Amino acid sequence: MQRLTHTTRNLARHLLAWAVALSCLTGALWLAVHHPVSPLFSLVLLCLWCAVAIWQPNVWLWVVPACLPWLNFSPWTGWVVLEEFDILMLATLACAYGRMAWFGLQGRQLQMPALAKGLVLVLVLLVSGLVSLWRGLEDVGGLALDWFAGYGDALNSWRVAKSLLYAALCVPLLQATSALELVRKQTLFAVGVLSGLAVVVLSVVWERAAFAGVSDFSVHYRTVALFWEMHVGGAALDVYLALTAPFVVWALATARNRMVWLLAAVLAVLAVYAGLTTFSRGVYLAMGLPVAVLALWLWRQKNVRNSASERQFWRARGDVVLMIVLAVEVLAVLVGGSFMAERLARSDQDLTSRMAHWRSGVGLLNSPADWLLGKGMGRLPANYAAQVPEGEFSGAVRWQQGEKGLRRKDGYVVLAGPRSNQDIAGSYELTQRVDTAVNGQFRVRINVRVLKPTRMEFYLCERHLLYDRSCLAAWPTVKPVPGFVGWQSLTFPLKGEAFDPEPWFGHRLKMFSLAVSDAAAVAEIDALALLSPSGADLLVNGDFSQGTARWLGVAQSYFDPWHLDNLALEVLVERGLVGLLALVALFGYAFWQLLWGSARGQPLAPYLAAALFAVLLVGLVSSVMDVPRVVFLFYLMMLWSLPSMNFRKGSMLDCDACVKNK
Repeated sequence: MQRLTHTTRNLARHLLAWAVALSCLTGALWLAVHHPVSPLFSLVLLCLWCAVAIWQPNVWLWVVPACLPWLNFSPWTGWVVLEEFDILMLATLACAYGRMAWFGLQGRQLQMPALAKGLVLVLVLLVSGLVSLWRGLEDVGGLALDWFAGYGDALNSWRVAKSLLYAALCVPLLQATSALELVRKQTLFAVGVLSGLAVVVLSVVWERAAFAGVSDFSVHYRTVALFWEMHVGGAALDVYLALTAPFVVWALATARNRMVWLLAAVLAVLAVYAGLTTFSRGVYLAMGLPVAVLALWLWRQKNVRNSASERQFWRARGDVVLMIVLAVEVLAVLVGGSFMAERLARSDQDLTSRMAHWRSGVGLLNSPADWLLGKGMGRLPANYAAQVPEGEFSGAVRWQQGEKGLRRKDGYVVLAGPRSNQDIAGSYELTQRVDTAVNGQFRVRINVRVLKPTRMEFYLCERHLLYDRSCLAAWPTVKPVPGFVGWQSLTFPLKGEAFDPEPWFGHRLKMFSLAVSDAAAVAEIDALALLSPSGADLLVNGDFSQGTARWLGVAQSYFDPWHLDNLALEVLVERGLVGLLALVALFGYAFWQLLWGSARGQPLAPYLAAALFAVLLVGLVSSVMDVPRVVFLFYLMMLWSLPSMNFRKGSMLDCDACVKNK
C-alpha cells in the first residue's frame, strides 16, 4: 500500500512537470510568433536555446542573469507588459520541467524540494501574490488581452506578478545533490551576474560618451543604461547595481591569476562609474555600505582564499591601487561637477515632497480589505492617477478600432494630454526609434482630428531614452475643421540646428516623438509620416494598422503616478499587510540563513546577503517591485537561502576542497 501511494505521488509529480513544461512552451511559442519586429528570428532563437538548455541543463544559471539586463527592446517593439526576457524564461522553464518529466518516464526519481520552512514561506508569498493578482484583475474589470497594454490596463497586473511566478518555478532547478554541484551551480550564477553587469557598465560608458560626455558631471543627465522600463522613471538601474555590486567583490576575492583579477578590477571601476552617474543618493548608499560591510565580514571570517600574510605581493599591491583609483573616481564626480552638489542641496526639499508622495500612496487604501490584501498587483499607477489630487497621468495613448468615415478603417491612435494639470502638459510623448544619419529638412505629415484648438509638439531628437541632446522641432496648433468627419491632413517642417557629427566611439540613437501640450485636450491620429530630406518615410507602422507596435509612450520629468518610491509602501498598497508580511518573513529568513543559518557555508552566502541588504537600502527611497527583470533576480537570490537548495549531507563549511578542485 505504501509503495502504491509512493508510485501514485511520483506519477502526479511527473504529470505536473509535463503540465508546467507544456504550458511554458506554449507561452514562449505564442510570444515569439507574435513578436512585433521579428517573429521568425525569435522562433529560431527560441529553438536554438531550447536545444542548448536540454543539452546542458545548468547553463541557464549563466545565460539568464547574463541576458537579464538587456533582453528587452521596448523602444523598438512597443511592448510594455511583455518582453523578450519572458520568452527566454518560459523556454528555460519548459526545457527544465520537460527534462524532469522525461527522466521520470525513464524510471528515475523526480526530485522535488522538501517542504522546509523556507519553502513554506515561498508558498505563502506565492499564494498572497496570486490573490493580489486576482484583485488587480478584478479592480480593472477582468482580464483583457492586448499585446500593447499599458500601466493602466489589466495585463499590468501580470507584468508585476510574473517575476514571482518565474522565481517560484525555479525552486526545483536550484537544488544540488552534492556540495560540489552546489559550488558549480553558484559559480555559474555568479559568472552570469557579472556577465550581465559587464554589459550594463559598457552600455553606461557608451551612453555617457554619446549623449553627456564621459567626464562631464555638471550636465543634468542621469544614466538609464538598457533598462527601458525607466521610460516612466523609476529605479531599475539603481536596484540592479545594488544587487550586482557585491558580486564584483566575489570576482576580486576569488581571482586566481593576474589577468582574472585585472578584469575584475576594471569591472569594479566601471561599476562604480555607472553607480555614480545615476546621481542617485540611494544608489550611493546601497552600493557603498553593503560592499564595505561585506569586506569587513570577509576579513573577519577569513573567507578570502588567502589570508593577509599569505597573499601574493601583486594582489596586495593591486588592491591598494584599485582603492586609490576608486577613491579618485568618487571624488571626481562629487567634487568635479555641479549636478550632484545641486541634488545634495535639495535633499531636505526632496524628502518633504517624497513623504507627501508616500502619504498620498497609502491614502489609496480605503477599506479593511485594501489594508489586508492591497489594491492588487500593478494597480498603483491607475489608482494613484485617478484618486490623488494633482496626481494624474501626464498623458495617455490608446489605440482605437477604425470607424466609418475614416481614411483608413483599420484603426487610429488617441493621444491625450493630462486631465487638468497644465504644468505637466507635453511631458508625455508617443515615441519611435528612427534610424537616420543624415542632416537636412525633415517634415512631418499627419492625418489628425481634434475637437478644439490643440497645441501639439513634434520632435526628432538625439535621445537615448529620457534626455534630449539636440532636436529638430515643430509646435503647431491644430484647429478643428467643420463637418461630420473632421479629419485633416497637415504637413509642416521640423526646425532646428543640424545634428553634430557623431564620434566614432558613441553612435547617437535618434527618436521621433509627438505630444499634446494642452491639458484636457485630445488628438486622434489616423496616419503619421516622418519624411527625410529625400522624401522617404522613416516611420514604421505610421498608419497604426498594427496597433501601437513600434511605438512607446515616454514620460519626462514627472513620474509620480507610476512609482511610490518605497519598497515597503509599494508592497503594502498593492499586496496589503498579508503580502508585506509574507515578503518580510521570506526576506528575513533568507538573510538569517545566509549569515547565521544552514546556508551560511555556501560559496556565495556573504555576497548574496550583501546584495539583499543593498536592495533593502535602495528600497528605502525607491520602488523595486515594478521592474520585472530586476525583481526576478532579487527573488532568485533569496531562493538560494532555502534549506532545500543546500546540500544536506554535510556542512558546506567543510567544502573548501570543492572550491579548490572545481
